[in-house]
Amino acid sequence: MKKNANNLSNDRTGKIRFRMNNSFFGFFLTVPALIVLVIVVALPILKGIYVSFCNYTISNLKDPVWNNFKNYIKLFEKKDIFGYFLTTIIFVLLTVVIQTVLGLAIALLLNTKLRGRNVFRGLFLIPWTIPSVVVALLWRWMLHQQFGVINYVLHKAGITDTVNVSWTLTGILAMASIIIASVWKQLPYMMVMLLAGMQSVDASLIEAAKIDGAAKFKLLWHIILPSIRAVMVSSIWVAIMNNFQMYTIIYNMTGGGPVDATTTLSIAAYKSAFQSYDFGRGAAIGVLWLTLLMIITIVMNHSNRRAVNDYQ
Repeated sequence: MKKNANNLSNDRTGKIRFRMNNSFFGFFLTVPALIVLVIVVALPILKGIYVSFCNYTISNLKDPVWNNFKNYIKLFEKKDIFGYFLTTIIFVLLTVVIQTVLGLAIALLLNTKLRGRNVFRGLFLIPWTIPSVVVALLWRWMLHQQFGVINYVLHKAGITDTVNVSWTLTGILAMASIIIASVWKQLPYMMVMLLAGMQSVDASLIEAAKIDGAAKFKLLWHIILPSIRAVMVSSIWVAIMNNFQMYTIIYNMTGGGPVDATTTLSIAAYKSAFQSYDFGRGAAIGVLWLTLLMIITIVMNHSNRRAVNDYQ
């Protein structure tokens, strides 16, 4: 009776009207978003997992044949997947570390009373607004063997013996080129997030440390970094996810070469599915890639939870 009384109410005219429960109403509002999420995200993921267990090539697009774990077995038998994993981890690790260190340094600089710092903040955001395809083409031209400005500057500075340095013929230089372009593109995000975290640090703690004679390094290590730890963990997690999914810059600059030196999991999945037309193998690489991202996400969420609890 109480439940009916909560859901039904009499108005002045004597008509009975239905009163929707707040929890049910909130869920009802999220239904359209949930439907879109299922169609756009959940169904493609489930389809990809299913295809990874099938013989699914261009010859049988309409009728995938279930083959259990053969796609995964072939990946591990050829041992190419280990190279893809290693290349991906090296690329992600170096890119995230460099952009974190540089982002922290720039954020510390812009957090001071620097003249014209608002102008510099706006200028540093420009790379973030440029599409990844344009970034890849821009850096490809700048690193061109004959006409690239980077080779000219390095030669004039005495770092290289020749102007004609090929950045795509050796694995180390090819990896360095995509790391430079990716850091340049994503650095503004890291800088903005860390700068926002620094501006939320309690000023009284910094003033008290300065009065006690704390050096700038100790001030950074013992007050600023612990205070922005939660922001740093979240920003690093986003950077890791973005670089694990990096495809446009890598493919447009090196194409995964030379000799698969820059073939990450994203490039390997694309080549398997859309160049070799083995969609089952490409889906299997994607599932392994998804599994690795899930493990990293769980670890980063646990670290972020600890960071928030320690800060509170």
